[in-house]
Amino acid sequence: MLVKRLILAVISVAFGVIVTTGITLLIGTTPAEYGFLYFTFTSLALAFALGIWLDKFMGTELLPK
Repeated sequence: MLVKRLILAVISVAFGVIVTTGITLLIGTTPAEYGFLYFTFTSLALAFALGIWLDKFMGTELLPK
C-alpha cells in the first residue's frame, strides 16, 4: 500500500510541475517570470486535483469514503 501511495504522489507532483510549466510557456512567459510562489501553488493545486482521481482508480484509500 505504501508503494502505491508513493507512486501516486510522484505522478501527481510530476503532473503538476509539467502542466504548470506548459501553461506558463503557452502564455508567453517563463516559470521564473511567473513567480516561484505562483508556480508552486499552481503545481500543488493541479497535483491535488489529479491525486484525488488517482486515489479512486489506484485504490490507495488516502481519502475517507
